[in-house]
Formats: sequence, C-alpha cells, structure tokens
Amino acid sequence: MDIRDVKFNLNRKVRHRPDGTIYLLKACIIRKNEKTGKFYYQAELREITHDGYIVYCELGDIEEE
Repeated sequence: MDIRDVKFNLNRKVRHRPDGTIYLLKACIIRKNEKTGKFYYQAELREITHDGYIVYCELGDIEEE
C-alpha cells in the first residue's frame, strides 16, 4: 500500500501480504531512523477476531481487501 491510500483505508479490512491474514488498518505511524535520519511509515493493524492483538508492519506489506 502507498501512503496515498491510507486515508481511504483507515478502519477498513486489509490483507497482510506475507501471511495473507485479514486485519483492520487502525493507524499509520511516521518514524525516524536514528542511525540514518530517514523517515519511514508503519501500519498499525488490529486483528478482527481478537480485539487486543496488534501488528506493526511496513506499509508495503499490506494491500486493500
């Protein structure tokens, strides 16, 4: 997924590519690498069946459901 697609997909189902699991996209986080000084994005995903289970991954690892 690209950063341009995040707003549309917030609180919607997305697929985590490595394992094919369906999650809800709950947030997009911008972080800064302390060593390189470069910024990067992470997605916060919440499992649909277990409300407390959260996964953080790169935006490139998810796609629209």
